[in-house]
Amino acid sequence: MTSVTVTPQAGNTNVNVGVTLILDFDTGSSDFWVWSSEFRASRAQLEGHQIYNPHKSRTAESLPGAAWKISYGDGSHASGSVVLDTVTIGDITIKGQAVEVAEQLSNEFLRGGSDGLLGLAFPKLNTVRPHQQKTPMQNMVEQGLVKDPIFTVKLDKHDSRGYYTFGYINQNVHASKLYWQKVMPDNGWWEVVSPYVRIGSKIYNRGRSNTAIIDTGTTLILMDDETIERLYSQIPGARLDQSIGGYIFPTNARIPELAFCVGRWLFTVPSEDLAFSDAGNGMSYGAIQSRGQNKQDILGDVFLKHVYVVFDQGTNPKVGVAQRS
Repeated sequence: MTSVTVTPQAGNTNVNVGVTLILDFDTGSSDFWVWSSEFRASRAQLEGHQIYNPHKSRTAESLPGAAWKISYGDGSHASGSVVLDTVTIGDITIKGQAVEVAEQLSNEFLRGGSDGLLGLAFPKLNTVRPHQQKTPMQNMVEQGLVKDPIFTVKLDKHDSRGYYTFGYINQNVHASKLYWQKVMPDNGWWEVVSPYVRIGSKIYNRGRSNTAIIDTGTTLILMDDETIERLYSQIPGARLDQSIGGYIFPTNARIPELAFCVGRWLFTVPSEDLAFSDAGNGMSYGAIQSRGQNKQDILGDVFLKHVYVVFDQGTNPKVGVAQRS
């Protein structure tokens, strides 16, 4: 039994499946898929990617009839076949892990830098059919490879390097207390109640029915339209730009400090992080945008890089969150 720390590079993490791949770790999905030799692409499209070839792996075992197809919130999608193989994450080696072999990839992935994606949500979301397959975290626990059924996330920040841990909590990382909140795993996500938001010095009650998904696979923070309008109404010059599909505001505008709720605990995101990208003409694209028709908020990387999060997938699933300075 062991525990492991893996250090992401620019948001991606090394995983070995006979070849070392750079994968996105995603707490918002449960599929483990990789670029493969079964994906027919041009040399230019393959450039810069490591490719998994199940036919050259001595430990690969085919899973006849198994297929997968996944779509993500940004419209990207992937699909293919499935094999079982030996997978190493840090110093942890998982045997018989379902590896979803990509045969089709949407353009979003062709433009990206990773070699695939490793899902860390609950097994319910796995898309393999006719039989769902176990996630890497699930196999780590069942094969006795980790002491506790937990993983933790500390994302890259401008002043510190990020990492994931499996099986233990790094006690040196969080100066403040971990605040625990039970998870509602029925939908398969790391979903928690999120009844409040603080904008500046004022706390707004959004009701106990409001929930949020903690998702490393989403970059921004996504919230309901009423809250979004309330926020941007307090930023002089902010407006909804239909041409780029979101709120923008003057780069030199005064922005209130924000805090977001996990359970009954509020965690701060500095005002300077509300400017996500340059929108041109002295305007910035906001890091907090509408969740559209979705029923849940999404607390993505803009939020997560300011906290340390423990994901406990045990009998009573919960998350522990600590504010980072």
